[in-house]
Amino acid sequence: MLLTKEIYRDDSFQRIKKIFYNEKDQIIGTLETFKGKEEGDEFGRLDVHEYTDESYRLIQYKNDTKAYAHFTSQGHKVLGKNGWYSIEEAASVQDFKYENGLLLARNCRSEDGTTYSYHYTYQNGVKVSEKSVAVDGTVTKINYTYQGKTVLSQSTIINDRFSDQINYRYDQNGLLVEEQKFLKHGESLFLSTQKNFFYNAKKELEKTEHHGRYDGKMYLYKVEETIRKGNERNIKLYLIPEVEMVIGQYDMASMHDYMKRSHMEFAIPIFNKEYITKTKLQLLGHNTETVDEQGKVIESKVINPENNEEIGKVLYRNEYNEKSLLEFVICYRVLENGKAEESSIEKYYYKE
Repeated sequence: MLLTKEIYRDDSFQRIKKIFYNEKDQIIGTLETFKGKEEGDEFGRLDVHEYTDESYRLIQYKNDTKAYAHFTSQGHKVLGKNGWYSIEEAASVQDFKYENGLLLARNCRSEDGTTYSYHYTYQNGVKVSEKSVAVDGTVTKINYTYQGKTVLSQSTIINDRFSDQINYRYDQNGLLVEEQKFLKHGESLFLSTQKNFFYNAKKELEKTEHHGRYDGKMYLYKVEETIRKGNERNIKLYLIPEVEMVIGQYDMASMHDYMKRSHMEFAIPIFNKEYITKTKLQLLGHNTETVDEQGKVIESKVINPENNEEIGKVLYRNEYNEKSLLEFVICYRVLENGKAEESSIEKYYYKE
């Protein structure tokens, strides 16, 4: 079944998205309308898709254009016809070039004339490189290495200068267990950050540990944890406060230079040699979730990390059709008196 319409509504905002298809079940247009609570607080966007063999063009129009007005007055039957819209008044135009199912190029142009381009190359069906050119002429190249179909590393070069390299390591089940990011200091590479991934017996991600370089050494500075038990999820975030925005530099001098370039000179006295050792990991976020058989959240609680008391609760009513596709979601916030108050609703419509 194909999704044809989405509706989202809360106390102050409403969004409606309609999706239109051709006889090949390709999307040929989408219309999104947004309406706020205040009078006149309305706007919309129209997307038109043009297909040429495998390739296609995506043209976006704002609600103050002739194309948008024509579409909303004449209806979706104008899609697929020529002469009712022009490229000149488009907010953006994106061209996607495919060959044998692989994306070879994407070119973008906005209404102010700025352009971006992306080009991709493949070997044995996997992407081995991509190249992008930004509006200011910056050229970014990313090269990938593989073992079979599994990516082992990617290196980024900006304007012919090395930027970074990321290496990936997997276990015997093919699960990603380590991600290392290397930067350059002088002519040598150094390990900047590292992520380690841990899974439960069902191969579900349970914990992510983030390590980063500070004063020439690697430290654990962040832990994301999701413990699953039946249909319940216990989600916790541990973090050394504030350090994430500066970690990963070669040494203290490099870190302070980076902070100056980033207009953070005021914080240099805070991030001294002792900060990373004296400041411990703290539990800064704690949530619990209960999910239904489809994995959608039906209850979410926010827990105060300091005293483990519940400080917020939201309930969700999820309804599905005979194909097990989501039809609507009603969100209820639970007030201090324990009563549930509807806060938003989402509806979904499909066609065969």
